[in-house]
Amino acid sequence: MGELGLNKIFGALLATALGLMGLATLPSVVFGGDGAHHGEHEEAASLGEKMCEQFHHCVEIAEAAPTGAAEAVFDLGAALLTADVTKGERTFAGQCSTCHSIAPGGANGTGPNLHNVVAADKAAHAGFKYSGALSNMEGNWTYENLNAWLASPAGYAKGTSMSFAGIKKDADRVNVIAYLAANTEGAPTFPAPMAAPAEAAPVDGEAVPAEGVVVPAEGEVAPAEGAAPAAPGSSPAEVPAPEVAPT
Repeated sequence: MGELGLNKIFGALLATALGLMGLATLPSVVFGGDGAHHGEHEEAASLGEKMCEQFHHCVEIAEAAPTGAAEAVFDLGAALLTADVTKGERTFAGQCSTCHSIAPGGANGTGPNLHNVVAADKAAHAGFKYSGALSNMEGNWTYENLNAWLASPAGYAKGTSMSFAGIKKDADRVNVIAYLAANTEGAPTFPAPMAAPAEAAPVDGEAVPAEGVVVPAEGEVAPAEGAAPAAPGSSPAEVPAPEVAPT
């Protein structure tokens, strides 16, 4: 075999080796990163991240909220029934008394006197100059309005001059409302608690048994009209077959 033949064989082997090397690095070129770990990376990355990395197109994808989680509803009426006036007095002394007095005939401070405030008209206490945010509001201080105001004064009346951040804990806020009611002569009764959800109505077409009527369980035979019901645990009596006259 001549030198030319050896060169051809060597060239063929070299081309084959280069081709195998190209196939081994192809996944890394196409998908980016190490092909051996691409599957793990793909599982860990979110859909938006993969689009960002592979296609240079970033899209924010909102995660779906968990299903079946019912949002808790605050029941002001039920909370007021178990409110603690003594704790409300302590909270008022610690967070409200710097600006407000509550004694009958007490002087106004940075805020108005709060005696008899429950059910009083908004921005109506004599001798106190209210901000425009409250002066322009209609209605009175119902329990619901007091709850919303004490939770976030700035959120309830935008532009109010009251810089108090609010009482965020429901229990503390309700105790203060009960304390305000205890210092209001002839305070209205607390709102009624929310009604419990009604029982599910029967499906359309589903018969509702009359009172006193025994509905047989699946597989049992209903007793004939006028017949006494079978004792618990006993099997229903067998119904005799009709007699057939001989022909």
